[in-house]
Amino acid sequence: MSDVILFDLDGTLTDSGPGITRCVQYALQSFGIEEPDLKKLECFVGPPLKETFMQYAGLDEMQAEKAVEKYRERYQETGIFENEIYEGIPELLQFLKERGKILAVASSKPEVYVERILEHFALGEYFTVVTGAELDGRRTKKAEVIEEALRRLGCSQKRQSVVMVGDRLHDVEGAGACGLLCVGVAYGYGGREELEKAGAARVCDTVEELRILADDLGLEKKRKDHIRRMRPDRTVWLGRNDNDRNTRADTVEATEMLPDESTEPLEENTESENEIRVPFRKKAWRIVKPVLTYECCLIGVSVFVALLLMLFAGPGDLTERMYQTSVLVTAVAGVIAIPILWKQYRGDEGMFPEPVRHFGLLPAVCSVLLVMTFGHILNTLMNVSGFTAIFSSYEQMAGQIYEGQNPILLILSVGILSAVAEELVFRGMIYRRAKDFWGFGWGMAVSCLLFGIYHGNVVQFVYASLVSVLLILIYEKTGTLLGPILAHIAENIWGLYRRGFLNLLSEKSGGAAWAFVFFEAVLCAVSFWYLFLRKEKGKGKQDGK
Repeated sequence: MSDVILFDLDGTLTDSGPGITRCVQYALQSFGIEEPDLKKLECFVGPPLKETFMQYAGLDEMQAEKAVEKYRERYQETGIFENEIYEGIPELLQFLKERGKILAVASSKPEVYVERILEHFALGEYFTVVTGAELDGRRTKKAEVIEEALRRLGCSQKRQSVVMVGDRLHDVEGAGACGLLCVGVAYGYGGREELEKAGAARVCDTVEELRILADDLGLEKKRKDHIRRMRPDRTVWLGRNDNDRNTRADTVEATEMLPDESTEPLEENTESENEIRVPFRKKAWRIVKPVLTYECCLIGVSVFVALLLMLFAGPGDLTERMYQTSVLVTAVAGVIAIPILWKQYRGDEGMFPEPVRHFGLLPAVCSVLLVMTFGHILNTLMNVSGFTAIFSSYEQMAGQIYEGQNPILLILSVGILSAVAEELVFRGMIYRRAKDFWGFGWGMAVSCLLFGIYHGNVVQFVYASLVSVLLILIYEKTGTLLGPILAHIAENIWGLYRRGFLNLLSEKSGGAAWAFVFFEAVLCAVSFWYLFLRKEKGKGKQDGK
């Protein structure tokens, strides 16, 4: 069964021929080569540009590189959108996703442009990983692109569950070099004859026929036959360029990477056509597992400390003693839980798209300031509106827990360890998993709801749920979990001491505290603008095929 499906882009998902051929025509004109018949230039759709310029026009390597530069002059502004999606593709992708397939793109086109095209056609949401070539000429060969896609998906050692879909012989050959089967699409630019001659496991004439990928009918036997035909001494190239071919670490024996040849008979697929391959209960378990892990650590340490207090602390109020040790319990639970949660988090590696990282000093500072100021403004509004007073028991409980605690232990426990653990749970795993299952909106809703419930009282439910929205937006914007972790740590530490700071201001001047809140509102607005509203210079003006 193929649980992971890699799609080519040009000629498979989109009809990009008009844009590519016109840009090739433009590039060839710079060398004095006129080609009015765009049909003859369709050989450029799919394969790496540089090699195709050399083969088609007889250019040497340096000339071919200049031809690629000329090509991109027109492509980056015009050619990229002289493109249209094949009819039925969105429905096909939705169909496959609903049946539990993990979808990815592996294209010889530069990755920055693959992402722009998918965004333009609103297809990006369907793909867990998007992989393409690099603008500097690295990773242009199809086998190299596929290897990188497998690495990002975490499937390098699970190739038996992956199939490639493409329209040209280089898709079939690239898949074969990586130990994968390739399903060809004859509606693209290669045609049935080219694909069958290259060794495609199956050729589909229409987008509708690709629905066979949901059941893999007939592919499993072909996969085994294909593996048996592989030469034992065949190697698969994993290097970035031809100059590195002497590096033994960059070659892997095909027999080491290919799936085991099983002699067990194939089981007949008995699933109904409309059955969802990933049951809701399994999705729900993946969502709640991280928070249950953390809660079990907290409860386990609490019970252990309670037993010690009952056995060795002598007579006294156990509840009061538990309050006194609660911060220590949280710290110990954090130390135990974080490595476990980190292992779970790392276990998701390759299952989700690698976000584009936009994280530096200024984004980090703005993330911290945004959450700190928003948190205090929200807390002030809840107090002024009387909402907190309705549930006054929370204030009393918080006072009992934090009063008289060691400041260093308080910062370490509540400020740092709790923040790191909670971000691993609620943004790093729950949000990412829920987003993968149900999309961004539901992913945010599930994460925020569980984060609020986790805090165990109405005041903190409202507060934590709203702050969680900001933490998710920061995670999406910065492309790294480090963004919300730093912001969460800063907010937790500031939350411990801001009341005392404001009381100090109020003692000096009656309006000083409110002036500070106004200053925070300005910082909040500026930080939000910088992170989410500011237009980045040069965005969208990158080069590529």
